[in-house]
Amino acid sequence: MSVSERIALRRKELGLSYQELADRTGISKSTLQRYETGAIGNIPLEKLGVLAKGLETTDLYILGKNEGANAEVLGTGIYQIPVFDSVSAGFGAYADSQAVRYIPTYLEHGGEHPDYLWINVRGDSMSPKIEDGDRILVKRLDSIDSGSVAVVMIGDDAYVKKIKYGKDWVELHSFNPYYPVRRLEGEDARSVRVVGLVMEVSKKL
Repeated sequence: MSVSERIALRRKELGLSYQELADRTGISKSTLQRYETGAIGNIPLEKLGVLAKGLETTDLYILGKNEGANAEVLGTGIYQIPVFDSVSAGFGAYADSQAVRYIPTYLEHGGEHPDYLWINVRGDSMSPKIEDGDRILVKRLDSIDSGSVAVVMIGDDAYVKKIKYGKDWVELHSFNPYYPVRRLEGEDARSVRVVGLVMEVSKKL
């Protein structure tokens, strides 16, 4: 499959019009059409990276360096990481929890790629650092240092909070000052279960 055919196939897989892809990439509709027809054979490297991001894949896929847009390993350190639409779903609180999509992610943090997942954040309790609609990259861990931002479970409910520990208490802090600190003590504190550490925040432009 040629470069132009891969671009056309991926755009159609995502159900994107030329205009929608142009809006994502800043590349004009006419140029995108010429990429797909092969009228432009050599895509500049800087455009290739932008185009790959708009197509939710990598330049390796567009150039034919791996088997498909959804190959698990897309290149050195690049993996397809699942995206979940809620914190609770991402950590299996629901029996039918499923990823809504997969996106290529370069992992520079170490660890095995199955330990990572993206979660679409809802709510403004962690604003302004983590806004409603942002996506967070989480590494599955069952313990973290005090003061870290993490995903925790209390029963079947999951939260993204800054966690602080005391001798017999746990505090869940929001960045948004309108949300009070939630302090759990004794047996309640022991019910708080850390399930992941927030590694990155991806914001919408």
